[in-house]
Amino acid sequence: MALSIRNRLLLILLPVTLLVWAVIVAIIYAGTRHEVNDLIDAQLVQSGRILLNVLSHEFYEEETFRKKVYDHPLNIIQSLGSLSHKYEQRLAFQVWLPPGRLGLRSRSAPDTPMTELANGFDNSLINGRHWRVYAVTSEKDGMQVQVAESMEIRDQLRNVIAMRILVPMLLALPVLAGLIWYGVGRAMGPLLRIAEDVEHRHLEHLSPIRDEAIPREAQPLVNALNALFLRLQQAFENERRFTADAAHELRTPLAALKTQAQVALRAGDDAARSEALRQVIAGVDRATHMVQQLLTLARLDPRQGVAVDRQADLREVVTGVLTELAPAALAKDIDLSLEVDEQACAVSGDSDMLAILVRNLVDNAIKYTPAGGVVEVRLERQAQGMVLRVSDSGPGIPGERRTQVFDRFYRVLGTETAGTGLGLSIVKRVAELHQAEIRLGDSPRGGLEVSVRFACQAPVLQETPPQ
Repeated sequence: MALSIRNRLLLILLPVTLLVWAVIVAIIYAGTRHEVNDLIDAQLVQSGRILLNVLSHEFYEEETFRKKVYDHPLNIIQSLGSLSHKYEQRLAFQVWLPPGRLGLRSRSAPDTPMTELANGFDNSLINGRHWRVYAVTSEKDGMQVQVAESMEIRDQLRNVIAMRILVPMLLALPVLAGLIWYGVGRAMGPLLRIAEDVEHRHLEHLSPIRDEAIPREAQPLVNALNALFLRLQQAFENERRFTADAAHELRTPLAALKTQAQVALRAGDDAARSEALRQVIAGVDRATHMVQQLLTLARLDPRQGVAVDRQADLREVVTGVLTELAPAALAKDIDLSLEVDEQACAVSGDSDMLAILVRNLVDNAIKYTPAGGVVEVRLERQAQGMVLRVSDSGPGIPGERRTQVFDRFYRVLGTETAGTGLGLSIVKRVAELHQAEIRLGDSPRGGLEVSVRFACQAPVLQETPPQ
């Protein structure tokens, strides 16, 4: 089962937080241990120096004290009294008189020197215990004071400090986890609102998602959803338009077919019946052509573009279409010609779609050109593109109507040729998908000239096809 984003974030944040917490505790403990050692060492230094200064003064300035130390050292040791504190036995000091005579010591101190150093710190093992010893020797008279502290005191102090740091931080961990859980939930709020919005939408509700509190990281997702809604809206609109257009445009030819069939049934002679049946066949052909055009538009409308990494040989496409439409031109005694620039190049696009574009342009030119006319197809290389020109000697299209001929089912009045009004709509759609530029102009032969400019992609095609 896939984890939610919240659980994924928690599985990342909580271990990372715990690791950071452990690192912080370790750093604090290491720093505390160092500071404790420095503090206690400083206290040993201070105690040793004070004791040395006091005893040096008493020893050399007070004869009575000096005599007691030399004559009765043990009595002085015994006079120190009983221990008055539990930590007192973990503290020790010695006073050594020159030349190497023990003058004073605490009850916890041994009879032998605790360190061989004259000055400085030393770690010693005394009676099975580890001690930290500091020795300081007077330069004036050679008196030496050694003060020591059991390492157990330091360990206990470090443990107490560590526990006082660790326990509150351990207690803070659940609180921190709860705050992380709450914070992640709050941060996920906009995404949850988006999910709820999408979940409760009706099929017709395809308006963009609008939420000013959307995080920047979630904005690409929202933009993608809005783009999807827009494409769906366009697809539904195209479907509705296709259905309405098909119903509207097929109603007339179907009614005409029904009328011609009724005429054929009621015809009194064979000639009238045959004429009615010919009209039925012609109507079926027109309806079939219209259905094919509608289906072509239905396939093209949902598409957003063509693959730019695909190459199409426009020369080969045009040659194939002209070969296909040559019989229709011959039937009307139309001179159908092709002229290709020697510097022709391949274009980015889909060959099948380009064939649809060329077929509609040439088919329209043949249909609207009177018998015995001329239809010319030229491929010209211009700058960084290829231009397809289809010109004819037909009636042409007035300039004020050229912007309307690309509308669906628009037909130019005053022409004897019956059409669906979809041919140029299909041409425009294919051109849009290929990011091609399409223009209508006057043909040198008096008819219409349609120019479609494509961008080149591949190197020049040297070979020229047969005309």
